[in-house]
Amino acid sequence: MRKPYIYILLFVILFLPSSCRKQEQSYHAPSVTDSLFNISHIQKIYKDAPAEAFHLVDSAEQGGKMPSWQADSLRARMCLDNYYDLNRGIGYALRTLTYDSVVNHPNRHLGMLAMISQLEVSLGRYSECIRFCDEGYALAEQLKDDRHNGQLMVNAGYSMYFMKEKEKGLDYLYRAQKLLSSKEDYESLKMLSYCYGQLMNCLWVDNTDEAIAFGKKREALLDSMEHNVGEITPDYLDRQRGLTFAKMADFYARKKDFKEARMYEQKFLKTNISNTARGNNLIFDYYCTLGDFNLVQQTYQRSLPYWEHKDTFCTRYASVLGMLTKVYEQQGMLQKAFEYRTRQLGIKDSLLIRENENEAMRLSAIYQIHDKEISLEKKRADARHYLFLAGASILLLLLAIAFAIYFYHQRTRILRKNRLLISQLETISDYQREKLAKKEEVSEAKNDTDNQGSSTQVGKRQEMMVQKFRKIVDEEKAYLQLDFSREKLQRMMGISKNSLTPVLHEVLGDVANLSDYINSKRITHACMLIRKQPQMTVDNIATASGFTTTRNFRRCFKSQTGMTPAEYRDSILSE
Repeated sequence: MRKPYIYILLFVILFLPSSCRKQEQSYHAPSVTDSLFNISHIQKIYKDAPAEAFHLVDSAEQGGKMPSWQADSLRARMCLDNYYDLNRGIGYALRTLTYDSVVNHPNRHLGMLAMISQLEVSLGRYSECIRFCDEGYALAEQLKDDRHNGQLMVNAGYSMYFMKEKEKGLDYLYRAQKLLSSKEDYESLKMLSYCYGQLMNCLWVDNTDEAIAFGKKREALLDSMEHNVGEITPDYLDRQRGLTFAKMADFYARKKDFKEARMYEQKFLKTNISNTARGNNLIFDYYCTLGDFNLVQQTYQRSLPYWEHKDTFCTRYASVLGMLTKVYEQQGMLQKAFEYRTRQLGIKDSLLIRENENEAMRLSAIYQIHDKEISLEKKRADARHYLFLAGASILLLLLAIAFAIYFYHQRTRILRKNRLLISQLETISDYQREKLAKKEEVSEAKNDTDNQGSSTQVGKRQEMMVQKFRKIVDEEKAYLQLDFSREKLQRMMGISKNSLTPVLHEVLGDVANLSDYINSKRITHACMLIRKQPQMTVDNIATASGFTTTRNFRRCFKSQTGMTPAEYRDSILSE
């Protein structure tokens, strides 16, 4: 018989994990069969065709091929990488923080905080940048993500520097440089290059020599990455070198070191980016520093396509207009200078209005995030409640298992005892059969003696009565009749009450009375029925064995065998 505790243990093993496991609700993006909606394809085209890339993202989101959080994240990334309406980009990025799929996923959450800090610093909103950086530090430390930690420190340091906390800002930038310099992976090296660039932007006014030193470090880093980093792309190197060389040319020009300035100008002109509108926008500052009116005009005109698909209401474009104003003033072209100044002031006013709108959007996002946090805390409380209930259920289950094991051992002990009683009962039955056989031998010997004339007529008659008794009881099994009694036996044998007594005395032997003898026969018959037909009910067995009531049957069975009929059946089945 299989042990029940094995099933119980298997049940516990299967039940516990399912009751205690907390499944994370995460988004599994459906496979994108259409290559047009593939993220890598969108990232490939958005630098040259941002409008088309945005259209593809919208279509992918509406068609269910891309989750909303991922679509907003990609839109924000496109705005940041291509300077395509940064204010719009910050709106997309802030909206991602309202999605559970981002907030409940630490890596996504950290990535979005880093992107938002990048957008904020690009927009010149330094206090907001620092706020998001502060939120991201703890998460980066928890995830041991040095790259994002370094990016957050660079953005925070740059923001602090331009918020008149120069020493603190430089300390952050130097710490970021030290952290990122210890890494060798592609993304960390890219972030180190960005760190050098921000140090150059911070130091060029107060310490031009140190700004130039960091420019040389950045140049050396890019050369090292070209030879040692396999996944580096020529486009990235060209773009980074163009940024570096344009700044270095401007720095040397401000120091009046025109030889070095022109050397870096030549290096810049050898890059592919120098032939683009963006490249002309990069070198524009250098030509303004030189004061070459013709070059300034030409460079500005060639840079205009760079601003066609971008948000011209930004601090960079306002700065370009400010430099143009100064150049035209120096040339005495006051009307043109006035036009550029007017446009510059208009942009600054628009930036102020947009900043207020973005502040409203930011506050709205904060309120939504707050609501999400309240909802999340409620879910946590519910989870703790369910965990308590699960713990209580498990405790009750363990107690039930303990009781089941205890009762199983008790049952096993009782079955072992019952099997021993059955063995004893069978031994007694064998003894009774042997005794009966001996009596029959004595009876036959007595008959032989009678036949030889040594017995009396009375002895013969009594022996005949004994044989008749055994025929009625043992062979015909009259004891199975429900109304069988001493009087009925007397009638069946056809003798008087006094004549029956000596017959019973000889037949019963050690048995106290006829009733006990008959009950013993009935119980033996009941045991035989249980062995042959264990499916019979106790009531049917009692009736088939000659008992008028089941209660009397149970009492007699327990008295003679030491166990109940059900226990006897279990003992038989467990053999």
